[in-house]
Amino acid sequence: MPTSVECVCCHDVRQIKQKVEGLEEQVGCITAHLGFRTVCLDIYCLETAYYAYKQDYGRLNFDLHEKYRYVAYRQLVRWCWGFLGKSIRVPLPACAVKTIRDTFPDGGRVGFKLPQLEGIV
Repeated sequence: MPTSVECVCCHDVRQIKQKVEGLEEQVGCITAHLGFRTVCLDIYCLETAYYAYKQDYGRLNFDLHEKYRYVAYRQLVRWCWGFLGKSIRVPLPACAVKTIRDTFPDGGRVGFKLPQLEGIV
């Protein structure tokens, strides 16, 4: 990951660690969790989540892989943190980001960005 803020291990994030610890069969990484594959990488699940997003916020003007990537990140947050709110951001574990990027590749990666604070010039 390009910045230290983005270099987060899934074992260091309480919300994600709870998902892994709740399994009967131990997995070493959130990306090995069956739920991760289903919630964040399954294109049918992502397509359905996109329609919910589109209904609430409008259409995403992204290419197909970029749209899947964006929705996959949102799905991971929703699955592990629940609802955070419009301006609340959390850095995602590097392993999850890498797996999502590898599944839905893009040449121009941006990385984690803190939200813009309103009223500050």
